[in-house]
Order: sequence, then structure tokens, then C-alpha cells
Amino acid sequence: MLTYAQYFIQDTSQVLAFVSVTFVWIAFTALGAACGGAGRIRAFDPLVGWAWLGVAFTTAGVLFSIPFSLMSVLAGVLASGAGVWVWRRDGGIVPSGFLRLLMLIIPLLALITAMRASQWDEFSHWIIIPRYMLETDAFPSGGNPYPNAGLAAYPFGWNFVTYLASRVAGVFLENAGALINVFLLLMFGLVVLRLIAQAIEKPELVQKSTWYFVSLGGAAVLLANPTFSQKIVLTSYAETSTSVATGAGVILGWLICCALADERELEARHYAWQMGAILALLINLKQATMVLVVLVLLATLFMVIRDSQISTKAFFRLLPRVILPAVFVYLVWRYHVSNELAARELSLRSFNDWHFDLLLEILTKMLVVLSKKGYYLALVIIAVGFGIRGFIRSATPFDRFAAIVAMVVLGYNAFLFLTYIAVFEKGDALRVASFWRYNMHLGPMIVAFSAYGAALLWHRRLSEKWEWRRVKWLPLVVLLVAPFIFAKKVRFDLAPMIIHFRMVGAALPELLKPDDRYFVSDPRGSGESGVIMRYELDQAANFVGIISAFNPKKLEAFQAALERPDLNTILVFSTISEFSEALGLKLVPDQSYLLRREARGPWRVVESWPQPAVK
Repeated sequence: MLTYAQYFIQDTSQVLAFVSVTFVWIAFTALGAACGGAGRIRAFDPLVGWAWLGVAFTTAGVLFSIPFSLMSVLAGVLASGAGVWVWRRDGGIVPSGFLRLLMLIIPLLALITAMRASQWDEFSHWIIIPRYMLETDAFPSGGNPYPNAGLAAYPFGWNFVTYLASRVAGVFLENAGALINVFLLLMFGLVVLRLIAQAIEKPELVQKSTWYFVSLGGAAVLLANPTFSQKIVLTSYAETSTSVATGAGVILGWLICCALADERELEARHYAWQMGAILALLINLKQATMVLVVLVLLATLFMVIRDSQISTKAFFRLLPRVILPAVFVYLVWRYHVSNELAARELSLRSFNDWHFDLLLEILTKMLVVLSKKGYYLALVIIAVGFGIRGFIRSATPFDRFAAIVAMVVLGYNAFLFLTYIAVFEKGDALRVASFWRYNMHLGPMIVAFSAYGAALLWHRRLSEKWEWRRVKWLPLVVLLVAPFIFAKKVRFDLAPMIIHFRMVGAALPELLKPDDRYFVSDPRGSGESGVIMRYELDQAANFVGIISAFNPKKLEAFQAALERPDLNTILVFSTISEFSEALGLKLVPDQSYLLRREARGPWRVVESWPQPAVK
């Protein structure tokens, strides 16, 4: 059992992880700053730099087969040069507000740097892919298939982060994604502060970046964020990067509308350049993010057409720089997928297999999930309500913001409804699998709109009745204290069975041979043992299947596996009496086993490991 202090401090590798990720973040920021002018939003510099690196890596890897290691060196040289130039031009690279936020969350950063991967999709995709990138120095292809990655045709924009941080560190960093996720939220917190300062008509607050003011931004994205989930944000899942990029795209689309409405076309041009890069980043993160890109563009376009104050001609002059980067990187990647990675991504079911008979049931389940997220649902209802009003009258910047947000929210949930009908298997459709996780993609956008609206309300109605200075210390204190209070909850990677699975997996390469074919038997478990074994063993042995609690015909499937002449190894993490009888062994509960047979002979126990007691 760990002591309380060990939740935060374990070994010197924590420093290496933080330094490596920070180096990559500064490189992104320097490149993004170099690409933008004085009229840009500085907080978006990391997204812009990351976007252009993603475009460069994708283009070089797909069209020219340039090794990632060489691209990494070139990117480092380019970022160093950009950093020197930006420093001389701006007097710094990273906004001072961001550095202060980092200092305020040092306890949280200590927790994250001590963490290891622990969630299902991390092992099945989000860390296995960048590890393969390090091993192969290239994208997956027909001759380089990444066999243990189920969805290798997903875009690679997010994977570049862990890959680059690991290149800098010289070792593979499982927690690089979690650190970048927190950096992304802090960056978005600065954007929220900009919106608050704009609403209360005090832009100088952004320049001053006092400790109290920046802590408000940190609290908004980490504590008041209705979609903050530690098992998503503090992992290598791509949900946080998707949500931040979506929020950034919406805000920039809105700012373009406002600038054009006030005939500030030069300012709109700066925003358009940033928006184009960020939409290119967004479309390069996940397969389904193309829908978010389209929704952000359509919502902005509808607002332009609806609002008579906005010059349609001026907007269409900006449109190429907004859409072309995303279109380019999307087409390059689709070219690679169609030629090398067919069937390595999610796809539509045959039209005859769509779940039309489940329409009402699926919709009901979606509403039930949202009803359990009262805080988020309340903010969404408010945003949609103001959005409908804003689209009708379109008289103020707030109206435009609300209308764009509402269109994205409604459009994205309509898309999710369609996916349950047309993409998911029946069981996953009926339980609306991951519906809440997908709604997290809208979280930062909702936070930004809510903060802007609340600031307007305070400025116009409450500023004389309620003095902010009385409680300005509260966000700062909470940011500092919260990690100490919730340390045990944050360290979910220390779940006893996860530690056990990883320990067994780490021991197996010494016990197995590359030509061994292993099967995972876990009829009482979720199947997580299987994905962890595939990750830990990598290509040290050949995975042939798993039985978990979700197999409807466990015994039949197990007997069929035993009949396979090529199967010589079984990993047992749980069992039932019928399985033990089929093996001809008496297996003790709360033990994990490695079983082996020779030439279809009897099964024998090679090794066993006691399982931890789980309450």
C-alpha cells in the first residue's frame, strides 16, 4: 500500500515526463506564434503550432515516406528557430498567465506525472499506436499493419503528442497525453479569461494576468467544467484535445462574425488563419471529428447569412484560409487509408441493418443519460434557449455566440443519434455506448459561453450589488488544495486489479516465446485483462482470443478455443467450474494462471500469481 506522499512523489521519471512534455508544448507554442501576427489570440498558439506540425508529419509520412525520427529532428530545429524569433519579437513565448496557472497546479501535475496508463482505450489504441510509431518510424500500412491496434486507420494528430514527447524523453511516456490534456485545458482557461474581460469591458485584465484572475480561468476549466472527468482528462484519451479544438473553432468562428459585423476585416483575417489551422488539427484527431469541423463551419456560415450586419462577401473572401488546411490534411490521410488501411476504422452498417426499430428506445436512453448530468444539461438548455433567440434576432455578440453554440450542440447530438442507428452494434446502440464521453467534446465550448454570459450578467446587473474582490481568493485556494483532498480519487491508475494485470503482463515475456499463441480466459471479468495483455506482450507472443463476462455462450466458445490445434497457452484471470472441468485442472479462485500444453496434451500450470483482495 502506498503512503499518502507516494501518490505525489514516486521517482525521478516524473521530472523527465514533465520536462519532455513541456518542451513539446513550448515547441508547439513557438511555431504557432511564428505563424500568427499581432492580431492573433496568443492562447491559441499551441494549437496552431501543433496543427501545422500535424499537417507536415501527415504529408511527409504519407506522400514521401519520410521517417518520423527525421521529421522530429527537423521539427525541433524549426521550433528552436521560431522560438528565438518569437522571443525577440514578443519578449516571450508562453503567456505569463499560463506559467502562473502551471505553478498553481503543481500538486496536480505531481499526481499526473506519477500515473501510468490504466484505461481500456489507452491499451487498445491511444498508447499502443505511438509506441508502434517509435518502433517502426512510420505510419501503419499494408506491410506495417500494427497488428495489436484495432483502429489503426484513425487520424494520427493526437498520437504525435505522445510520440514527440517520448522522442524528447528517450523513453516511452505513457502519461504524456494526460499532461498535454491538462495543458490544453489551462490554455483554454486563458481564452475564457479573455471572454470574461471582454464581457466586463476590462481588456487590461488579460495583460495584467494577476494570480487571482488567472486562477479564475483555471477553476473554470478544471473545477467548474461540467464535462471534466478524471478518467478521461487524466489519461491519453483524445476527448480533451477534441473538446478544446472544438471550443477554439467555435470561438474563432464567433469572433470572425463579430469582427466582420464591425467592419474589422483585418482582425477577422487573423482569426481566420488561426481557425483554419485549428480545424485542420481537429479533423486530424479522430475519425468522427470531421463532423465537428463541418458543424462549426456550418454554424458560422448560417450566422453570417442570418446576420445582416455581417458582410457575406467579406466572409467568403476569408473562407478558403478557414477550410483549405482541414480539407488538405483530410484528403491526404484518406488517400493513405484507402490504399493501405482498408477496414481499419469504424464504418457504416449496411442500410438494411440500421436499427430503425430502436429509434425511440435509443432516443430515450440518450435523454436518460443527459438527465443524470444535471449541471451539464442545465447549461446546455440555457445555451440552446438563448441560441434560438439569438438566431431569431441576431442583434448582439452574445446572440451570435449563443446561436453558434446551439447549432453545434444540436447538430452533434443529432449525429450521435444517427451513429447509434447506423454504426453501432445492437447491444452498444441500446446502451448508447459512450454517449456521455462523446458529449464531453462540447464541454469547453459550453464553459466558454457560460462564462461569457455570466460575466455579461454580472457586469450589467450585479456589479454594484456584489463585489468580486471579496471572493477573488477562492479559485486560487481551491486549485491549490483540491489535489490534496482528491489525491486518492485522482490516482485511479492504482486500482488493484489494473496493477495486477500489468504486473502479470510484465512478467510474461520471460515465460512466453514469439511463436506461442495465447488465449485469455476471464469469464467473470470485463475483458480489460485481455487488452492489457495485448499491450504488455506486444509481439512477444500471438494473441488468439478472449472470453469475458460479455460472451453470451461462454462454455461453447471456450471449448471451441480448446479444440484449436495451434493454441498452446492460456492466461486465466477468472474461471467457472465448467472451464476448470474442461481444462482438467482444479483452479483456485483469486489466482491468475499461465497454462501450457504440448502437442495437444494435458494442460499444466506454468506459473500462478495471487490476486489482490478487491472490496
